[in-house]
Amino acid sequence: MKRFAYVDFALEAGLVQLNHPSYGLTSRHVLNAAESERYRIESDPTIHLGSELTDGLRSRTFRTAEMLGLDASRTTFCTNATSGAAALIGSLPLAAGDTVVILDAEYSSIIRAWATACQRASAHLVEVPVPLPLQSSDQLLTALNSAVPGSVTYMQLSVISSSAALRLPIEDIARWVRERGGQLILDAAHAPGHIPVAPDAWGAAAMFGTLHKWLPTLRPVGLLWLTGDLVDRIRPAEVSLTWDSPDLVERFSWPGTFDPVPRLTATSAIDQWEQWQDAGLLAECGRLADLGSELLTEIGAQPTASTELSAPRMRAFVLSGVTVAEIKAVLREAGIRAWVGPGPQGECLLRFATHIYNDQHDLEALAGRIKEALPR
Repeated sequence: MKRFAYVDFALEAGLVQLNHPSYGLTSRHVLNAAESERYRIESDPTIHLGSELTDGLRSRTFRTAEMLGLDASRTTFCTNATSGAAALIGSLPLAAGDTVVILDAEYSSIIRAWATACQRASAHLVEVPVPLPLQSSDQLLTALNSAVPGSVTYMQLSVISSSAALRLPIEDIARWVRERGGQLILDAAHAPGHIPVAPDAWGAAAMFGTLHKWLPTLRPVGLLWLTGDLVDRIRPAEVSLTWDSPDLVERFSWPGTFDPVPRLTATSAIDQWEQWQDAGLLAECGRLADLGSELLTEIGAQPTASTELSAPRMRAFVLSGVTVAEIKAVLREAGIRAWVGPGPQGECLLRFATHIYNDQHDLEALAGRIKEALPR
């Protein structure tokens, strides 16, 4: 599939890119659509950023909701996952004595946002350690029961965790939250374009995320989905001109002057993604991820999750006997881009993801460099 690296993307020749989940990667098709959209806006910004903008964003929102299987009346774009989380955390009622539960495998800025909100409200934040490798839903539920003996107000949970690439057992955890009297808030930064999303079926109260990590959109494009009883409650973190609009899309359509082109060209990215899906290219990416997992496991890297709890096209491993700095230096020198960072308990984690421009040689190159770096 290497031919797609330069035909569909502007990747540097010879670079092994296995890290699109960190920042996304915009395709040439979308870059071209964006250039046309920018020229259109500049032809008459008073109209194109004024009276026409909300309707344009609404049509793109509806198309995105349709592609993801979401109720369009309860879905809106936002700036990014962080802004979506800020809107939720800042709008949800939180009082002294309330309990918020969060896993230590959650994205660090989201943990920090909940910690700040809990401190202001004198609420309790319970950060539950996730055992790595995570082998089963029961293992995680045991950890939750041990750490949280009483009721819960909210629980924050990633659909797929960022650094450890855990595909978390959402329905089981949602059931646990309901039994504790709480509501489940989902971080879907790594879901749209990667796995099907079904927040209603999962039993979630709200979901925030991004499109630009797994779809070839410009960055950033955030997404927010709400249950019916939250649609009128949730407000953007920025108090802007449309902050109190009764219309959800309009409410999030104007966070002050901003560049709407990433949102306006999201449908171009969806169209291209659907072509890749129909051609079987994304399924091939899944097979490459399986191959990469086999190669890394053979050299002693430890998967962070069982097969059941692994994401289809993003995998993570614990590397023993090496530091984050050492692995970063090795991969940078080799022209290999993968995410390397500390795990929840300070482990050295390596995460890779496969896209339509990757091939077997990329995974072999990654495994070869890691093998050389690990202690013998």
